Amino acid sequence: MIFFESTIFWRKKVGVTKPKSAKTFGKKEFAYFLFLIIMSLFYIIWYGFGISTQRLEDTTVTMDLYEERLKINLGSTLTDSHLVERERNQLLMAIEERIVTFLYQIPDFSYIGSLETYLKYRPQLLEQFPSAVPLEKGNYSVTSNYGIRIHPISEKKKKHYGIDLATASGKYVYASASGTIKDILYSKKGYGTHIIIKHRFGFETLYGHLNKVLVRKGQKVKQHEIIGTVGSTGSSTGNHLHYEILKNMLQIDPKLSFNLKKNIYTHLIESNTTDNGVE
Repeated sequence: MIFFESTIFWRKKVGVTKPKSAKTFGKKEFAYFLFLIIMSLFYIIWYGFGISTQRLEDTTVTMDLYEERLKINLGSTLTDSHLVERERNQLLMAIEERIVTFLYQIPDFSYIGSLETYLKYRPQLLEQFPSAVPLEKGNYSVTSNYGIRIHPISEKKKKHYGIDLATASGKYVYASASGTIKDILYSKKGYGTHIIIKHRFGFETLYGHLNKVLVRKGQKVKQHEIIGTVGSTGSSTGNHLHYEILKNMLQIDPKLSFNLKKNIYTHLIESNTTDNGVE
């Protein structure tokens, strides 16, 4: 105490004063600052999401209307075939002006129904986004679907972000859509050896637990092109392909995409319309 008292005494004697501290960021200022950040985030999330959702709803309604008009056009009984064909071409062009925006906006495959009739006239669009099974037809069995499941290794409830397709080791794995090899990753855990392909319209696909990789990073691949072989690398209890689809960086259920291309082309073959407006 004597030391501190003497120090204060000599400060006063020689005229040394304690320097004024800079204005501090007190509790009141911090609370106000935090309030501004929260309100800004609320505004961005609420209005940004609301606008995006409204735009998607508006676009979906428009695409549904075009879909209905196309169906009516196809079932038209007018004798003037040139008039019917001209109207059909106008509808197809109107859809084509909006198709890219719509495909980027949709969050999953539940919205593709609005394009079913259009895709019968432009089936090659199906090559640009996941629309096929990445294994040979009838050469696999689904052992685990997308969603909550009991993990086969940890035996705990966990979200499964893809679908597991069991088949023999060494079976070819095919790209489910045209795109570019974004990444080839090797791990002793998780997906093991796996490939990620970037496609159009905000789609990506992941192929996990591979035995061999038959492509390179940056390589462009076409739909149905061989990219690797089935294995059991990483956290796996047997030979299978773990397949994921990401839309705008979020995993979605891949199963809804499996029969897209098959259904469209089956219809084209059965109705013998492959030369009617197909690119």
